[in-house]
Amino acid sequence: MNINQKLLVKIKSYLDDYECELSEVKKLLCGRNQFEIRQQNAVALVESIMSPHGKRHLFKHVYQLGQVEYTIRPILRRQRDHVVHALLSFILGIYINEYFINSGAINRVDCFQWELAGLLHDIGYPIEIANQAILSPFFKDANKTKSDLGFKNSLGLRIVPVGLDHLTNHKKSLDLIQQQLNSWDLTINARTEYKRSINSNNINHGIIGSLILLNLIDAMYQRYNRKRVYNDVTDNGIDWNQYYFEKDIIPACTAIFLHNLPKTCFTQSKIEISKAPLAFLLKLADTLQEWERPSKDHPHGFPSSAFDIKIENHKLFLFAEIPEENKSKIRDEIAQSLADPNVEIV
Repeated sequence: MNINQKLLVKIKSYLDDYECELSEVKKLLCGRNQFEIRQQNAVALVESIMSPHGKRHLFKHVYQLGQVEYTIRPILRRQRDHVVHALLSFILGIYINEYFINSGAINRVDCFQWELAGLLHDIGYPIEIANQAILSPFFKDANKTKSDLGFKNSLGLRIVPVGLDHLTNHKKSLDLIQQQLNSWDLTINARTEYKRSINSNNINHGIIGSLILLNLIDAMYQRYNRKRVYNDVTDNGIDWNQYYFEKDIIPACTAIFLHNLPKTCFTQSKIEISKAPLAFLLKLADTLQEWERPSKDHPHGFPSSAFDIKIENHKLFLFAEIPEENKSKIRDEIAQSLADPNVEIV
């Protein structure tokens, strides 16, 4: 039982649709290189996938994530990998998209939308890591010292992003994301969740990453389509038609915004596959991808040989030979955010 081998066999005929080279995917799934080499391979694969869309610059943010995680590991030992994870989630998502979502009445998620959301959903982690690994421990120790001296007032430092809500064409990022959330029938207030994250100093990498990505791609569209016209506007074979910004970019960034929100955001409405297939796919793939993720408790991660997957009668089964507490965590994460997921963790 090896989920990487299963995925490779199942998705290889679809890889061209997702701008993937079979040899590169095989290297990632079946290679036995050291983890740092696999991270480098993952970053290179992101660059090659994004290049045909004129967005190769975005791979630098995945590279930066890898550098930060590798450097920070001695300080924050519980930190899990998010670079190879993003690629494995992306590959898992191709399988889910083609065999699970596309097997029912729902059309598969657009390949380019999945490339953006699947590959780049964790680019906000360096900011979250900096807060968790450096700032919070520093002020925790400082406040302990003050407390020992008999003083109760605490010290702190709040990370306040600047300019994330402002796009180049006088639009507001959070307004565009809110419109997409509304179209997906999700009762989530984007601005409220953003402010809650900032005010609590609990940086949410999904929220921050989505706003950074939306700003960067908006700048690209503004550079090549200053009037934001709904016509073909090509540069070096890349079409910057405003239609694609609204059709692909905003939904992908909104799915990223959603993927790490707390469970309380979904008490009134959960993500439905029929209404928000992209958001559904990202949340599901991100949650199920649990193998080969180094952490403090599992320095090498759970092996891919401990997992298998199949889809039968419009139901997805993930077989995992891992502790029951880890299975329960996956089940709870899915149940709390996805409506009628038809997924079973065995």
